[in-house]
Amino acid sequence: MRNTTHKLFHDKSLKRLHNDLNIIGIVRNHFIALSMRYYRRYCKRLSYSKMSKHLTKLKRLPKYAYWRIPYAWSVQNMLKHLARSFREMRTLKRGHPQFKKCKKHKGMAFSGEQVVIEQVCEKQKHKRNHPTSKVRLNEHWYHFALHRKIQGEIKQVQVHRDALGDMYITFTEDYSEVIPEPKTGKAEGFDMGIKDFLTGSDGHRYTSPMFYKHNAKELAKAQKAYSRKVKGSNNQERSRKQVARIHKRTANQRADHHWKLAIELCRKFDILFFEDLNLDGNLKRLWGKQVSDLAFGEFLEKLKWQSKKRIRSVLQIGKWIPSTKACCVCGHHNKNLTLADRRWTCQSCHTDLDRDQNAAINILREGVASFGLAAVSPIVVSNMIVGICVEASSRLLHSTSASA
Repeated sequence: MRNTTHKLFHDKSLKRLHNDLNIIGIVRNHFIALSMRYYRRYCKRLSYSKMSKHLTKLKRLPKYAYWRIPYAWSVQNMLKHLARSFREMRTLKRGHPQFKKCKKHKGMAFSGEQVVIEQVCEKQKHKRNHPTSKVRLNEHWYHFALHRKIQGEIKQVQVHRDALGDMYITFTEDYSEVIPEPKTGKAEGFDMGIKDFLTGSDGHRYTSPMFYKHNAKELAKAQKAYSRKVKGSNNQERSRKQVARIHKRTANQRADHHWKLAIELCRKFDILFFEDLNLDGNLKRLWGKQVSDLAFGEFLEKLKWQSKKRIRSVLQIGKWIPSTKACCVCGHHNKNLTLADRRWTCQSCHTDLDRDQNAAINILREGVASFGLAAVSPIVVSNMIVGICVEASSRLLHSTSASA
């Protein structure tokens, strides 16, 4: 499956989509309240079949006649998601679905069989970079720039809006995109950190800008202006959109950096090893805002997607394997190591170690040993690590000797 997202052109026709999303949000809140009353009376949750039958009865009443305006399949799909949320409360111990303002309801889905796409005009030099197409949703046409060609059969179409009111359409295609990269025969271990986003076992460091921190002053100024506006006024809405615009730019900058770094790593290495960290527990408790700004979890998701697309492997070692306090040369454990110690000397082999590179080498060694791919040994000269030697035992890797 492949998902491609396109932005719908901003015109008057989008009012219909906004109205459909608002109605679906009202229906969602209605069935959340109905489920709460049903649980207080019968001590069990509403199933999808019961909600669907009740929705059909309500649509026949004059009071709820406007519920027939949105695409019926979209409303039923929302009820399926709501019923799944109720089941996950019992099975996965998740929280109860919350009420939301109808204007904050983000998206709806359409069946791919009911969607029609037609081309309006070709791309033109100095005028439009991509061909303009139109899509029919709920008997209405909407225009967008088709920057990715439709390669397979469309299974589902999702429409969602952001805080600025912009509409986006996502096509789910029955197509697997593969861009094979030339084999390098190299494996690399990576240690994640705050100062350096990634530190490779070869000593190379990949930094990441703190995008939220860079935009913090502008965001604070916009939020201060928003707090001073009269509630419900047009000026307040204008200030709210300015705050949302800064958040959107920050998220786009971070996502763009993640995609570029993921493609770079997939082109350089065949196998990449990471540590399975408890991001929500340990790291966010110590450096909450900085960890959220770096977004390690989002980067790993993008990296795994790129590795699948480019025929690479992203593997993780266990979170309980000691990687930081263990010497990568002799295996001695330094129990007195603190977070402030960026460099330390092993008391057993007297090797001067960099904290992040030492952890990355241990991650690489544990990774290749767990899968029986190779044996890793650091190259030490004058009590300093100058490189690593990889003796491959599998055809997936080549024996290499890299200098830091």
